[in-house]
Amino acid sequence: MKNEQPKSGRPGETSQWPRWEGPAENRPSGYLQGEANIFAEGSGQEKKRCLAPDGYERSDSDLQTAVNEALTQDAFLDPRGITVSVNDGIASLEGTVASADDVRRAEDCCRSVDGLKGCTNNLHIAGEHH
Repeated sequence: MKNEQPKSGRPGETSQWPRWEGPAENRPSGYLQGEANIFAEGSGQEKKRCLAPDGYERSDSDLQTAVNEALTQDAFLDPRGITVSVNDGIASLEGTVASADDVRRAEDCCRSVDGLKGCTNNLHIAGEHH
């Protein structure tokens, strides 16, 4: 893929390939979130996404939703055989997947969720008997 600079245009226009600076609900699939704050007036205005206030902990149900969403968003993983549960901030993955790579991908998705204390991977490869 060639290294192209985003084209000029107002934020939210599809001519801003390869990133999308408009509202998330209007973002076409395939567009990447812009890393820089294009409206910043100085270096102190960089994005602070995913930083939580001191003492903040996500509830188990919020964490379970976030893990399920992370599994759903992985383009190369079929999560239909996976069940997610979260107890005291530790996620458990149960069920079956197609390959050892999928076991690792699912765990990587789980560990990518901010706020989890850990991930227990009890996934099995379909067709294997234990």
